[in-house]
Amino acid sequence: MSAPLLKISDVSISYGKVEAVRSVSLDVAPNEIVTIVGANGAGKTTLLNAVMGILPLKGHVAFDGTELARLEIEDRVAAGLCLVPEHRELFGTMTVEENLQLGAFRVASSIAATELERVYTLFPRLKERRQQLAGTLSGGEQQMLAMGRALMSQPKLLMLDEPSLGLAPKIVADIFRTVTELRAAGVSILLVEQNANAALRIADRAYVMELGEFILSGPAREIAADQRVVASYLGFEHREPGGV
Repeated sequence: MSAPLLKISDVSISYGKVEAVRSVSLDVAPNEIVTIVGANGAGKTTLLNAVMGILPLKGHVAFDGTELARLEIEDRVAAGLCLVPEHRELFGTMTVEENLQLGAFRVASSIAATELERVYTLFPRLKERRQQLAGTLSGGEQQMLAMGRALMSQPKLLMLDEPSLGLAPKIVADIFRTVTELRAAGVSILLVEQNANAALRIADRAYVMELGEFILSGPAREIAADQRVVASYLGFEHREPGGV
C-alpha cells in the first residue's frame, strides 16, 4: 500500500475549554475515497476545518509528506489540499465564471483555462449558466459551483463537507457520481456526510464519529454491514425505496 496522502495522528481540537474532537487518527491514500459519517455535532466539520488550518489543533497532520502545522491556509491550497465547506461560501453577486476563476488565483492563466474547461465538462450546467449570478443558482447548482471552484486549484485531496445537505435525491446522486469520477481522475476525497447510506456506497473506507471520537473504522462495505451502524444511521435509509 502506498504512503498516505493525508495522515492525521492523535488530533484533538477544543473550543475554549470544551474539547470537540479527542485523539483521532485517520489517513487517506492516493486515489481513495474516505468518508467520515456521524450525526450532526459529532465533530466532523470541526476536524475538516482544523486540517485546513481554519481552527487550531493539538497533534499532527501531514499532507503529501509535509507537516502542515506551519503552513497558512493559502499554502495548504497551493500544496494540493482544498476544502469545500458545508455552506459553500460563494460570492453571490459574482457570476459563475468569476467564482470559478477565483479558485485559480494561484494557478498560471494557461493552466486555469484548461481547468475551467475541465470543470465545465464535469458540470455542464455550470457552463450553461457561466454568466449567471451565483446567488441566483439552485442549491444543487451552488454545490456544483463550490466543488468546481475548489477543483480550479488542481487539488490532490478534496475535502467535502456535507455536499448532499438540503439537496433533492436526484441531485445528490449526481453529486456523488461526480465524486467517484474525480477519484478516477486522480483526486483523493475525504468526505464528511450525514447521509451515511450514500457515502458508504461510494467510499473505499469509512470512519464513524460520535461525540468527537472515532468509534469504528474499516472498509466501507464492512462498516455498512455493522449492526451498530445500521441501527444508528442506516435503518431508515435502507427501508426507503429508490434511495441514493
